[in-house]
Amino acid sequence: MDFVFINVKVPQDALQLAKEPEIRSHLARRQWRRHAENRSATIAKRKREEAVPICGDLDCVTLQKRVNVQSTVSDGGPGAGGTTIMSFSIPPPLGGLRVDPFRSYPIAWRPFVPRLVDHYLVSMAVDIPELDQPGNRGLLRTSWFPLVMTEPALFLVIMLLAASHHASVNPQSLEIKLNLLSLRCEAVRAVNKALGEHQGGLNDALVGAIAKMASYEAMFGSMDDFGVHMQGLLRAVDLRGGLPSLGLNGLLRRMVVWIDRNAAFLHGSMLYFPGATFVPGQPLPDPNPGHFLGAS
Repeated sequence: MDFVFINVKVPQDALQLAKEPEIRSHLARRQWRRHAENRSATIAKRKREEAVPICGDLDCVTLQKRVNVQSTVSDGGPGAGGTTIMSFSIPPPLGGLRVDPFRSYPIAWRPFVPRLVDHYLVSMAVDIPELDQPGNRGLLRTSWFPLVMTEPALFLVIMLLAASHHASVNPQSLEIKLNLLSLRCEAVRAVNKALGEHQGGLNDALVGAIAKMASYEAMFGSMDDFGVHMQGLLRAVDLRGGLPSLGLNGLLRRMVVWIDRNAAFLHGSMLYFPGATFVPGQPLPDPNPGHFLGAS
């Protein structure tokens, strides 16, 4: 396309020239080209989004299989033969990769599990300086939660805690509320079953499950049940050889003392581990009921 130079002496001349057919045609071509480019970009974006479908339903994490049959015959006629193209797409998980799209949880999958996992990791497993200790951050996510994923009983207790906390901050979540009682019964049965199967020795996951059941009762249950679980926790820690024997580089010890101290502060109850500290030889931090109730 040839360019034409336009000489304008005063601004009013430009207004008059804008009405000339050549200029109007040039502007129309530029506008149409820009429209076509924007339309192509929109179509390309839509195709990318279709490749990874977005679904608000938690059940949509199932791998979706798409099968396209394309006829490939020499004369172009339909039905003479074909090749099957199989493609699998995974929708974006909740919360940017916080939820496993392959459902590799230690319990049977249920629709509400991904939501509770996401809620626990975002709203409950937060940075707590007393538990993390200086120089560390996020140990509940990086050290504690991987242990949770290894034991069905512990995982169920954490789901119970997450469901109870979720229901307390989201009163409109009726589905979660309806599952609380059955989830509590299932968690208690799972802990009792696991204890029966590990009479020879208790691992960190089972000690953590008992401690977290006590934490649940202190937050959402009754102090009578809290006392039962704390008595069981005392016995479990004794079988392990005391608080120093607990693993996760001292994190599990700090969690046990944290639960005991904060529950006693909130309810005026006795300490089950009197004199215990987070780190041997160091003073014990003050109770932190705010973090305890919102991030246990």
